[in-house]
Amino acid sequence: MNKNFKVKAKAIDNFTPDDNAITHVCISGHVTELRAMDRSCNNLKHIKRINRNEYLDTRTGEVKEYQHKEQNRTRNMNRSFEKLRQLINANFTGKINERHITLTYAEKMTDFDKASIDFKRFWEKLHYHYPDLEFIRIIEPQQTGSWHIHALVKSKKYGNLSIPLEQIEKLWEHGFVSKRTTIGCDNVGAYFTALLKNLDVFEDDTKESTDKHCIVKNARLQFYPPNKRFYGYSKGIIQPIRFKTTYKEALKYVDEKNLTYSSASEIILTYDNPEENVTVNRIARYQFNKKRIMYKPKKI
Repeated sequence: MNKNFKVKAKAIDNFTPDDNAITHVCISGHVTELRAMDRSCNNLKHIKRINRNEYLDTRTGEVKEYQHKEQNRTRNMNRSFEKLRQLINANFTGKINERHITLTYAEKMTDFDKASIDFKRFWEKLHYHYPDLEFIRIIEPQQTGSWHIHALVKSKKYGNLSIPLEQIEKLWEHGFVSKRTTIGCDNVGAYFTALLKNLDVFEDDTKESTDKHCIVKNARLQFYPPNKRFYGYSKGIIQPIRFKTTYKEALKYVDEKNLTYSSASEIILTYDNPEENVTVNRIARYQFNKKRIMYKPKKI
């Protein structure tokens, strides 16, 4: 049985999707993302899924095994962070009625479930005093095995959101807190997902890992536990607008001058025998931002 089946993405240049290419559109506040797939390269017809671990290659009649390795876990984590980024951008746009609160522990906290319960109790008390608030909560792992919590909170009413730091500390009870604004950030989702994925090798559990000296991209992903939902949100949080259309129609929702990011990749199925490799698809990604300015968080 041939057990080696991998999916690889290779960056490519000079790829423009066809007008009729299937395009997924996600509108999150003032950020719009397009993901266009080249239908003419869809060569997965020979792959027939049997179960979670096996598939049938109809070209040869062989039953083969999927590879469930760290690469797949990283891919799934990145998808979760993509959804989180879009969710944040649909609700937080750098306005004066938004705050970023960080909750840390005075003692080492290694119990993810207890951290989740601690936040729930904290939120119940905070919401009692400020019933107008909504939140998106992220439980972030540290390389020491400890956890701390980030909460993006916003008032439904537009106006300066003032929550005394001393009150937050009293309601939290477990350790240290900090509070910052999101004012001036034109892509709050991208800022926070980078913060939550990247790792400072000199990280201190009692401090936020911003403006540090040695940041390793995506290194924090290895510390998130599998099968745990590391983020949550309140009932009033709205979902991004998502729909599928053609590439030609999708372009009507964006303005070329607002393009801030683009990339293209070729998705390839690779086997032990390179002659069996198959190009599955080509995918182009674009992000358009109606406002583009530099952001540096401010303590308040």
